[in-house]
Amino acid sequence: MEHLDHFARIQAGLSPYSDFYTDEDVINNSPMGWPSMTARQAYFPNFSSQRAFGASTQQVLTYYQQKIHCIDNKLDEMNFEDSEAEGKPLRSLPFNPEEFIARCAQGVGHLPIRPPDPGSAGKLDRAAQRENLMDARARYVQKYHTLVHMQHENKKFPRVSRRAHEEHFEDVRRHQGLDNEALAYMRYIDDFISNAPDHIFQQFESLLCARSSWARNLLKYVCCLFRSDTLPSSENDDQRITYSLRPFRLLIKTLLVISSQLLLIIPVALLYLQANWSRGAYLGIVVACSAIFAIAMVTFQARNDHLLVGVPAYYAVLVAFLANVPNRAAV
Repeated sequence: MEHLDHFARIQAGLSPYSDFYTDEDVINNSPMGWPSMTARQAYFPNFSSQRAFGASTQQVLTYYQQKIHCIDNKLDEMNFEDSEAEGKPLRSLPFNPEEFIARCAQGVGHLPIRPPDPGSAGKLDRAAQRENLMDARARYVQKYHTLVHMQHENKKFPRVSRRAHEEHFEDVRRHQGLDNEALAYMRYIDDFISNAPDHIFQQFESLLCARSSWARNLLKYVCCLFRSDTLPSSENDDQRITYSLRPFRLLIKTLLVISSQLLLIIPVALLYLQANWSRGAYLGIVVACSAIFAIAMVTFQARNDHLLVGVPAYYAVLVAFLANVPNRAAV
């Protein structure tokens, strides 16, 4: 980073004596290729995607399962053989305690595989075989469960849509100059996850990743106040325009606030102003508005506990107001 802090700042027209550099400095002055690609992935949420290697992970899990199963069969076979031989090995320690303590002291926190005894022509006795098999099974079981948990955690990340991945792929191929061999790992379009998902980008993804000219022009007009001209990474690179998600975040928050107010103001106004309706009509207003509120909660809220609390709370507000409406109409 010292190189970026001094020489790249001079080329970019920035002060070489500044004590700090920013995300924009890193992305604008990273060399073309892998450095520039990874800098953009760290900076832009729509490019923050990683291979999940789902099929490869499953193959490794199957490989571990087969090895563990093979070791289990051998241990079961040894147990039945010992059981037929009066069962004495199965009713005592399966290892030599003196040798075990000695190996623990020599292993510095781990147990090495027990080697053949000197003078045994390279053959292990039955206790050593069992101990090595148990140690091997423990290692494979640990690797297996670690990979299972890792696979479970990866599934919590949202998948990158095909549209967003195509946009990222074309950007890398067009601007970073990576060859086909370097781009080969990106061709499995359904195996990418987002490790830093941006929910605002996902909601406007169809617009931000659109390829039609009218959508691009609309995007430029909407984001014209928040766009920035990024400096070229090299003399051969063109100046590129980046768009901030700030107007979209502002739009989402504004629509949510207005919609939440309308969902409460409209039914309250109808219950208060319409004096000639029957009680059944009032109840219909409450049910219809509550259904709309429930649909909105399901759309924007993923947690079940919030759904179970939010919808009944909305019902409670309208029912409490309905109970205080004067009975001026005939039921």
